Amino acid sequence: MNQQLLDNNYLSIPNFISVSEANELAEWMFRQEKLNELQEDPRHDIGLYGKAVYNGIPFVNLLVKKVLEVSKLCGEDVLPTYAYSIIYKERSKLIRHTDRDACEISLSVNLQKSESPWPLWIQKPNKEEVSFNLEPGDAVLYLGCEADHWRDELKSGSLVQVFLHYVLTNGSRSKAFFDINKLFES
Repeated sequence: MNQQLLDNNYLSIPNFISVSEANELAEWMFRQEKLNELQEDPRHDIGLYGKAVYNGIPFVNLLVKKVLEVSKLCGEDVLPTYAYSIIYKERSKLIRHTDRDACEISLSVNLQKSESPWPLWIQKPNKEEVSFNLEPGDAVLYLGCEADHWRDELKSGSLVQVFLHYVLTNGSRSKAFFDINKLFES
């Protein structure tokens, strides 16, 4: 695996997608919101307020399109698990946590900035905490099952983003490819 990723639990990736692609994806989310096609994020217990979609078609396309690039960044082959896009609303926060197996390799991709800064925090293996204020198209790749990550409260505005999740092809979590276990949840 990429040594910098192992040493830090993250890689910062400016221009992971173009600004125009980020804008198109954000606009798709806003159109879906107007059509009432997005779901309220059910995780209010961890402080999330917003409208979201699990595996929306444009985001699954992006998830699959980026497999080779993410594999190169990680230094190992990856398999896609799922994409989750959300329009975060004012008052959202993300409690400090680690993720389930399907999120072994996670990317947080900014599609549209909030009016006020809303950093994503990640804890490095040495316990140092680093934050990222991403521009549209920028991403942070992080070890979702290993690294604590969180966001403090969003004071104003909204933020549109997509999470792209992968597992290592030859890793212990590879059974989570295409989020197969999610299919069997009730």
